[in-house]
Amino acid sequence: MRLAVLRPVDKMEESLKIASDLGFDTVAASPLVIVPNDTPDIGRLFDELKRGSMAYAVLTSSTSVNAILELARMHDVDVVPLIDRCVTVAIGPATAAAMREEGMRVDLTPEEYTSEGVVSMLTSRGVEGKGICLLRSDKGERILVTGLQDAGASVTEVHVYRLEPQPEGEELKNVVQKALAGEIDAFAFSSAMTAATFIDAAERMGAGDKIIEVLNNRAVVAMGPPTKRKLEAMGVSVTVMPQHATFESMLAALMKKTDG
Repeated sequence: MRLAVLRPVDKMEESLKIASDLGFDTVAASPLVIVPNDTPDIGRLFDELKRGSMAYAVLTSSTSVNAILELARMHDVDVVPLIDRCVTVAIGPATAAAMREEGMRVDLTPEEYTSEGVVSMLTSRGVEGKGICLLRSDKGERILVTGLQDAGASVTEVHVYRLEPQPEGEELKNVVQKALAGEIDAFAFSSAMTAATFIDAAERMGAGDKIIEVLNNRAVVAMGPPTKRKLEAMGVSVTVMPQHATFESMLAALMKKTDG
């Protein structure tokens, strides 16, 4: 089965290895550029961490881990021990692995590796009056903020990196062309923004309606609920969504579905 892997640059090598180990033939492109987001909020975050005013620190991706460390280097701050003063939360195993690799402690990981899973886990612990910092992208699901605020937490959302779409990238155009030519059997979308950028690339090539038709005649896997909702809103039927929002779970769910 030939699989389109659409992942950010920093996750591409690992993703292609996972796909290869599972027996997929792959074509790949990175629809998004990741940019560390050095804003005044970053300086304020470091000040809050130094004061010890945060009870919880939530990291929502391995990219968040890399971004906060890069920003800390830019500000000459030793951020790992500051984060470790908090109860540390990793949204899933990939984030937890990245945290541990950089020397961060991981205290909690939700059963469901989503924003909803984090909200459910933390609210069950009782977070009323607690300070929680969320280290995430500028495109994160609002439920993570509003769910914790509704439970009485004081939430500081810090966008440690930006996701910038690249709909005109040559690699992405190449994947779109192969899809239109019928050379791709399945598509793995790991985020709503990735899905939107892929379809935007096709639209810029004058093939927006055609790419929707192609996707609806192929296997389409969405990593989690936000990605599934975005695809469906654009007219794409999602073949399968894994129970756990990890890339490996995506491909395992795809294999199970197509083998069945």
